[in-house]
Amino acid sequence: MATTAYKRSSSELYQTIQEISRNRAQKRLRLIVKKPIVSTSITTFTGLLENAGSSNEALQLLIKISDALQFDEPEMGEAVRKLCEHFKKEQESAVRVKILALLGDFAADTSYDGALLANEVLTLLKSESSAKVICQALHSLHKIGISQSLPQSHVAKMVITARNSLTSQSHNVQRHALLLLGAFASVEEDSVEKTVELIGRYTDSQDSRVRAQAFRSILTLGGRGVNLAPDLYPRATDALRDDYECVRKEALQLVYELGTRHPEHMILVPDSDMEMRLVDAAFGKVCSAMCDLSMQVRTQAAELLGGMTAVGSEFLNQTLDKKLMSNLRRKKSLHERNLENFTSGEWSSGKKWADDAPKEFLNAASISLIATGACGALVHGLEDEFLEVRTASVDSMCRLALIHPPFASTSLDFLVDMFNDEIESVRLKAIYSLTMISKHITLREDQLETMLSSLEDYSVEVREGLHLMLGACKVSTQACLKLVVQKILDVLSKYPQDKESAFGCLQRVGQKHPDLCMALTPQLLQDHPFFDSAERDVEDPAYVCILVMLFNAAQHRPPMLSLFPDTTVRHYGYLRDTMPNFVPHLMLRTVVDQTQLTGATGSRQFLETLLHNIDAAYSAPRARQALLEAAQSNLDRLAEIDPALSGTANFTAMFLGAQLLIHQLQSCIAPKQNKTPSRESLNLLMRKCLKLQNLFSHLTKEDWLLVKQISLRASALHLVIVVKDRSQSALAPCQLLLHIAADISVFLQDNPDIVADKFTGSILQSLAAISDPKPGRVFWEILPIVQSATPVVTPRVNVDIRMCTARILEPCNVSSVENQIKVTAGLIAAVPLVADIENLQDYQRQDLRIRIKYPDQNIHTVVPRLRDVKRILTESGEEVNNWRLRTTILLSHGVWTEATHVEIFVCLSVRPGTELELCKSVKIMFAPKPVKRGI
Repeated sequence: MATTAYKRSSSELYQTIQEISRNRAQKRLRLIVKKPIVSTSITTFTGLLENAGSSNEALQLLIKISDALQFDEPEMGEAVRKLCEHFKKEQESAVRVKILALLGDFAADTSYDGALLANEVLTLLKSESSAKVICQALHSLHKIGISQSLPQSHVAKMVITARNSLTSQSHNVQRHALLLLGAFASVEEDSVEKTVELIGRYTDSQDSRVRAQAFRSILTLGGRGVNLAPDLYPRATDALRDDYECVRKEALQLVYELGTRHPEHMILVPDSDMEMRLVDAAFGKVCSAMCDLSMQVRTQAAELLGGMTAVGSEFLNQTLDKKLMSNLRRKKSLHERNLENFTSGEWSSGKKWADDAPKEFLNAASISLIATGACGALVHGLEDEFLEVRTASVDSMCRLALIHPPFASTSLDFLVDMFNDEIESVRLKAIYSLTMISKHITLREDQLETMLSSLEDYSVEVREGLHLMLGACKVSTQACLKLVVQKILDVLSKYPQDKESAFGCLQRVGQKHPDLCMALTPQLLQDHPFFDSAERDVEDPAYVCILVMLFNAAQHRPPMLSLFPDTTVRHYGYLRDTMPNFVPHLMLRTVVDQTQLTGATGSRQFLETLLHNIDAAYSAPRARQALLEAAQSNLDRLAEIDPALSGTANFTAMFLGAQLLIHQLQSCIAPKQNKTPSRESLNLLMRKCLKLQNLFSHLTKEDWLLVKQISLRASALHLVIVVKDRSQSALAPCQLLLHIAADISVFLQDNPDIVADKFTGSILQSLAAISDPKPGRVFWEILPIVQSATPVVTPRVNVDIRMCTARILEPCNVSSVENQIKVTAGLIAAVPLVADIENLQDYQRQDLRIRIKYPDQNIHTVVPRLRDVKRILTESGEEVNNWRLRTTILLSHGVWTEATHVEIFVCLSVRPGTELELCKSVKIMFAPKPVKRGI
């Protein structure tokens, strides 16, 4: 269809004329004459609408107007007037419906005044009798009202129209009238009660859609700030038995809202003289919905349970037991029963056996304080056949356990059972939920056996999630700790790629169990009290796991240091240098770690002193340039030794580096200089500006202004150098300069409290005065400003700045020929890639790229799938901007004579054809072999 449409449009735009000469030796001329393109002005369409011969033709024109919806504002008034005139004389209801729909679209998609459109719709609605047209008119009014802010007088007219339309016999009209009332009815106390009462009458309508919309409108009023009275509760609970799913869903939401808004309100228990809290009663009703026939209702009920945190503990515990506990009924004392017998005149005669037995033969279900459907509600949710219900039940159980610590211990066994679910997403949800409530629980040995059996799961995400959970939980005994360590080491031998995750798990285990680790130290290190043991391989991942756990435990229990043999002490020095993120600082070496000498206060003081010295040399160019060069190396070193200030140090170093490059390039274009600026320096400057704009987060408004100002300087300098060089087109640099100038102008308008520097103000003023911004004209306007520009002000210290970086975990750097990847030339070798990306914003996730650079300088860029980039969760369940990229890259090339390195980068695409590298490259040996001929 797309090809056909393209051919049709081409045939309409072009006409071919052939002039054939009588002399066949001459060439034929093929001239293409363009036909004039028909204007898409809305007045053109409405003018054709007046001459439409039939309703069908008018409808086709209205559809064309609806497809365009991009018109000039001066034409809109006349077009709306013509549409309304055609509405009044049109007999076909479908055309009138389309006109009203267009008026609603004008309010949402154009800048036309919504008050005028609402007036027109209300005027047309007065003389209308068709239910379809009235329904569309109400819908258009609702669309106009939510798209634009209308005067209160127009809103009042819309509400009056909606009230009058409720008397219609059409259910669609009633439904849209209720929608309009819920969205725009007054929320003042003197009139809102009447509005809620009016809407509440339609909860008993014969049509299910009207009933559902009535409940939805009441909820909309509640969302607008109306205090929904508890009197609505009986009406909502009656609707839970409705035959239609849409009504039950809205009624269930209303029950939840009433329970959470009025938790302490007391209501009577049906068929009893006892009272209970509204939140407890609502909780029971939501639990009963867990047995609904509809999967959507069950899922909604499971989600709502997690939000009812004010429920009583006895009702909460009942959701995990399928048997009703004591019927939750109040038992009468002996004196009360004797009093009833006395007042009734019934006494025992002694002639019959047990004739003085209690006479209260009551139905337990009729007097229970909680409905029997609530018994084991969460258990029913966990056992549901649909994964949506199971996932929502696990999430609600976690949310309730976070608020009620005793419930966390009770629900532990049920969450552990979900580790065996057949759906991976449900297993992950249960693992992360148990991780979040780990501070309230202590694991027993029988529970650990079920958890650890899941460690052999084929899914790497499940295994890493279990590592995170085991590191967050506490175990009760030494046997439990041994069980955890042994299982992790066994699984590590089966899945060596889980090495980093296992290190992190045992690091947290050691931090949380220092006493248990101290008792097991000789056994774990295999240290005999009398005989020297053989020195173990420090490159063995299993041995490193044990050392990581013990070193982190020794950080909290210094007496453990005396239990370490000499070989362990030597291994500590090696691991401390190679794995500083897993091995803490211990007083085992005479040389103090350099990282301990640099605290957060000292690093910040050093940074402030450095920037102060640069500011002091503002008027001395040579001294300032020397300080900038020295500051770059100092800041790079500071970023390495102090991770807390690495983002701030990298940002400042990159900003100062851009200043240094600007100074060098600016000296080349001075009036009396004839130096040729380096193209590499210019490209490096533009890349630094792109990094400042895209790789750093948590910047203040002042920081953003400095970044935009230095980007404006760089783009202006770029244009001047390109025009002077005359070796390439200056159109792209000019467009870039105009784009950055427009961006900084909008930024300054949105933030009037900050002021730009003199250079930025001069550039913006000069560009605003140019009517036709062509590269040559822009060049002559900005040249004197660029040549006389003063240095940029250095940024202030902002310790909250974070830089987006990546770290490739797999594959590792391979330099040996034994570990090379061999493949037949022309075929494909699949290489798994795992990388951690820190401080990546959510909107940048789709801009991740993987760059593969071959030895012949060919570069392939791979776009990973979004589902391959997943967020890394923390123990508390907090979502941070750290991501894990897990994908497979494909390598293929022609024949090489010998194995050569292939470089792999993780990059961030900031514009088409421009990627910023987030990490150092990983080099692997790749050897495409020639195809073997014959057998």
